Amino acid sequence: MKKVDPFNLMGPIYSSGPLSRLELARQARVAPSHVSIVVREMIDKGLVIESGFVPSTGGRRSGLIHVNPDAAQLLGIDVGRTNTSILVADLAGKVLAREWFPTRPSQGRESLLGVLHAEVQARLARFPRIAAIGLAHSGVVDPNAGKVLFWPMVEGWKDTPLRAVFEDAYGLEVSVEDRVRAMVLAERRSGNLAGLHNFILVYVGTGIMSAIFVDGHLYGGRNGLAGELGHTTVVEDGEPCSCGNRGCLERLSSAAAIVGRVRAELASGSFSLLVPEGNGSLENISIEEIVAAAQAHDRLAERVVAEAAQHLGIALASVVNLLNPESVILTGKVPQCAGDLLLGPLLYHLRQRAFPKAVEGLSVSVSKLGEEAAALGIALKAGEQVVKTLCRG
Repeated sequence: MKKVDPFNLMGPIYSSGPLSRLELARQARVAPSHVSIVVREMIDKGLVIESGFVPSTGGRRSGLIHVNPDAAQLLGIDVGRTNTSILVADLAGKVLAREWFPTRPSQGRESLLGVLHAEVQARLARFPRIAAIGLAHSGVVDPNAGKVLFWPMVEGWKDTPLRAVFEDAYGLEVSVEDRVRAMVLAERRSGNLAGLHNFILVYVGTGIMSAIFVDGHLYGGRNGLAGELGHTTVVEDGEPCSCGNRGCLERLSSAAAIVGRVRAELASGSFSLLVPEGNGSLENISIEEIVAAAQAHDRLAERVVAEAAQHLGIALASVVNLLNPESVILTGKVPQCAGDLLLGPLLYHLRQRAFPKAVEGLSVSVSKLGEEAAALGIALKAGEQVVKTLCRG
């Protein structure tokens, strides 16, 4: 009788949700009797529980095997450019506590590390059953090495070995991941992407990034850098970008680009509802105000948002032609605020540029979870190591 690593049986339950013994046997291609033995061992270890039934089609009803939410607690931290989110979740992904605090990257490397350590210590004191820590991060991340390779927001942050720093400090399993790839893990568990195997998550906020799932697996590329959609060229010889390239999508369609374009046009005398009253400053104009003005049919705001959507749609057409996904999910401040105002022109230009068969049946939507997904996603990734340890221990 073929045997299987217990994690290869329990892993799908952790990543995708409850399954029956028969379905586990089918996926692992092992005898149902062997699955029953492994499931009993995992129940005895407290890793899984049996609750509920598969919908009956006649005959004996099959019980569903779930991850035991009380088997461990997980700490997830999403370090963003402006704010950092920190949460504690159970092993099933239920959020037990969540807070936000300012990142304040301008205060430097040691200050930020000190704040992160203080926040971790506070959660460990309050939730002593935390078994793993996940750190999602903006910038260029090498998840295999557990390092942030490049993040210009903090002086001295280049090549910061976050995994080693936090493993050494707390003796727990630590996972480090790009924040957008962390988001997609949460989306796949409980958001728009549950049950899908080929999809793309596109984050449009201060910057633009993406995460790619191919055949049910997160695709990181040769060294974990796949998904840098924001730094693909959409305008030849366009404006310089912080990456050293010119005409990057991020310089045209991100929240920072939209706000910067509106401010520049107002400064040059363009008429708009967004013109500050009295002594108001152009620097105070936000993406939320621009979207509200566009929804009120302000011509400047409508045009700038539509142009950003056009560039995003053109870039996504190339991605859709290349990868042929089932779904594209948009997340981040811009799509969360703009909704259909962004989706309308984006879809028009996507359909104009992509192969008709590639967009036939393609779902394009805005995330249900939003930016809060990153901290949960990285907590869930950290939990994979906990599940492996419990399975093999």
